[in-house]
Amino acid sequence: PILLRPVDDLELTVRSANCLKAENIYFIGDLVQRSEMELLKTPNLGKKSLTEIKDVLAKHGLSLGVALESWPPVELQNLSDKSA
Repeated sequence: PILLRPVDDLELTVRSANCLKAENIYFIGDLVQRSEMELLKTPNLGKKSLTEIKDVLAKHGLSLGVALESWPPVELQNLSDKSA
């Protein structure tokens, strides 16, 4: 499923990708749960980066501000437990 894929798969600019990682946003599922306002509070992430993120998500039929009930899924929790 696309929500389990890493944000790197979206092929964002280096600036946008680095800003997301600095906010501990590693998976597309992490990203879609954030609102525009939350992302704009991220250091070095401005309107241009926000527009880029929204456009890339839209190409995948996704948008910001989505509530995901069972996030993170068990598979991701297991992966992060193993890497910790």
